[in-house]
Amino acid sequence: MAPPKESHAVQLFLKAKGIEARGYESPKGFVVRAGSQAVRDEKQAASTPTCVRDMRAELAKQGVLTEKGIAYELSQDYTFSSPSMAAAVLLGRSANGRIEWKSAEGKTLKSIQDAELGA
Repeated sequence: MAPPKESHAVQLFLKAKGIEARGYESPKGFVVRAGSQAVRDEKQAASTPTCVRDMRAELAKQGVLTEKGIAYELSQDYTFSSPSMAAAVLLGRSANGRIEWKSAEGKTLKSIQDAELGA
């Protein structure tokens, strides 16, 4: 995959439940790259917000999430409102995107953001 268009954007990875995804923060939201995977079976728990289930269904209907083997795959780059919404949609459950998304070195998005703020 080509590097993010924003030269300062750190490429982040989400690896869990047998899927792998790539994304980065942009001024417009959190961009998940085409070719990233999402679990097919979302967790049917009371803690999974309806908005996550609804977004997964809508992205499948639009052809953004397509079936590929045992997972879904993003057919195009997609900008989510937040890293947490991106992680939740990909994992099919509630998720804290600031902890789920990590750099190639294993640093969480939270630690990267804290370092940028000088915390």
